[in-house]
Amino acid sequence: MTKKISLDNLLDYLFIIFISFTINYIYGSIGVLAQDTFAYFDTAFRILQGSTPFKDYWTISGPFIDFYQAFFFFIFGVSWKSYIIGSSLINVFITIIIFNFFKTYNFSRGLNLFYSICFSILANPSMGSPFPDHFSTFFSLAAITLFLIFVKNKKANILYFIPLLFFISFFSKQTPASYLFVSFLIILLTYFFLYKKLFFIKYFLISSFVCLLIFVLIISAQKINFQTFLDQYVFYPKSIGSERLDNLNFDIKSHLASFKFIYIPLIFILLSLLLIFWKGKIEIEKNKEEILIYISLLLISFSLIFHQVLTMNFIFIFFSIPLLIIFLHKVFKKKNKFSNFISILLILFTAFTTIKYHYRFNEDRKMLNLEKVKLEAAVDSLKIDEKLKGLKWISIKYQKNPMNEIKIINEIIDIVKKDKNRLMFYSDYIFLSALLNKDLNTPTRWPSLNDASNPSKKNEFHEVYLNFIKKIIKQKKIEVIYSTIGKENDIFYLIFNEKCKKSKEISEVLIKHDIRSCIKVK
Repeated sequence: MTKKISLDNLLDYLFIIFISFTINYIYGSIGVLAQDTFAYFDTAFRILQGSTPFKDYWTISGPFIDFYQAFFFFIFGVSWKSYIIGSSLINVFITIIIFNFFKTYNFSRGLNLFYSICFSILANPSMGSPFPDHFSTFFSLAAITLFLIFVKNKKANILYFIPLLFFISFFSKQTPASYLFVSFLIILLTYFFLYKKLFFIKYFLISSFVCLLIFVLIISAQKINFQTFLDQYVFYPKSIGSERLDNLNFDIKSHLASFKFIYIPLIFILLSLLLIFWKGKIEIEKNKEEILIYISLLLISFSLIFHQVLTMNFIFIFFSIPLLIIFLHKVFKKKNKFSNFISILLILFTAFTTIKYHYRFNEDRKMLNLEKVKLEAAVDSLKIDEKLKGLKWISIKYQKNPMNEIKIINEIIDIVKKDKNRLMFYSDYIFLSALLNKDLNTPTRWPSLNDASNPSKKNEFHEVYLNFIKKIIKQKKIEVIYSTIGKENDIFYLIFNEKCKKSKEISEVLIKHDIRSCIKVK
């Protein structure tokens, strides 16, 4: 019997690993939104060349992902395949933790597998390639679910991992990590209220000290100026969050329509929680685990919804639907004689929403703005470089003929390759350093003033940003800057005096700024 159970467990894990890895690997390789798709491609390569985030390029998110991806480039070589492998393993990681979470709370094998697979389909594949919002969410979610696993199995050693996971989450992206961390503090207070225990603090203090030590060592070893770190990773993002909160135009009708399939299970969970408290102390004492679970699910969900509303990005949190729905099986099994019928309805509801959002985000690549694009027109990126083999190239701008964009990229590569000056490259195509095996000194992760990646002219940190880039140009002794960013967002029109800077349109998208005559910047 023991051998059979062990074999079943092994087969379950192998099945989950295969599905969660494969679905991310396949769909993550379809379509391109250049700045987002390649957000960590060049930076990971540049780290292997000796560059450092905060010091050699402006970044407001994702330093952990840079080093994480650099590791995969180091092991497997710089290529699209090793890029998507790293991201696919994140989908495996969080799905395995969610599966163990379900197992710990004694759902049947079938339900564990079904809901875990639905979760994996809706989790990382919506983007596919490394992306900070996803990484930040999954590491925080892993931390909270590990704590809930501890509550059930009492294995205290897993508590050491919780601060580390939040640490990684924060250095993937500050939000939703910060929101979920605040939620976790409320969960801890709830745990103390229910169980009257605080022994977990010693585990958290030890692990937190280790995280702090790691941070100090990295900052020191990489010679990162602490004020520069604070400006880029703390103060400037905080200013963006404040601006968005002040300018938030909340439309409740649109909001409910967008998140309706998340709110439906949340309503039942909230009602179940209120019912337990309404029945009084005896019921509260008997259902401590359920109370903690329900409060945790509510806090996780509202934190993620708040993050989505504030960032105004494409919604990627529909993976929370199977996470919520599986616990409704327990709710209705205990309280309703029609539990089998309701279980079937819950499974059908989850299957419907999984299929719905799988087609919208995975099949149609909505997060890449490709939902109305004929994806069969995509071209293998091998036509750009061997390192990009396996990526099916098609973007919204060149949707009718992706080969035109590939020709443009190849022309840019030829021009940049032939230029022997000390170069800086400022473009959406943030993978050319890796393809040319040369650090092109791109000064920021996302070269745009159209979004929150870099401070706009109206932001208080705009001068800090410009001075940061000026400093890089001086330190690297840059002579020529190539840019594919339109003039209205090309910062070099702001930095350099027109009298000394010689700008020339090289092609339909490429501009060359020769700054050798510029004795000093403005």
